[in-house]
Amino acid sequence: MSTAATTIRATEEAIIRLLRAGHPLPGSVVDRELETRLPVFQSVEAVPVKNYGIEGLGRIVVARGRKDVWFVDIKRRTPKVATKDGEQFVEMRDKLQARYAGQKVTGWLVTTSDIDAKAKAFIAEKGCFATAGAAKR
Repeated sequence: MSTAATTIRATEEAIIRLLRAGHPLPGSVVDRELETRLPVFQSVEAVPVKNYGIEGLGRIVVARGRKDVWFVDIKRRTPKVATKDGEQFVEMRDKLQARYAGQKVTGWLVTTSDIDAKAKAFIAEKGCFATAGAAKR
């Protein structure tokens, strides 16, 4: 496996390309033992979080398929992602799950910084993914 394929970039364009391509995510990227297969998505786009009743000015990448909805929250910053950030991320997933009741919603947090161990464990426990140390470009 080439290292170019496993480099995750913290940009909307890169995440959209990755989700559209549908290649499995290597376990090393999403902190899992095995690779994670992506569902087939009919649409992948960046949308303002306020479209989902979530406070803030940020945007998330939403990928919608027949049975699955994935959202990617990109955090480009220096401070470590703390437990509170992990809880807010899962709350966002819960709001999207309420919106797409008939589909399984999976969240993926991509950050250029590190992720606190408790936050990473909490996110994984809720069935979501987290990637630390993503490339800025």
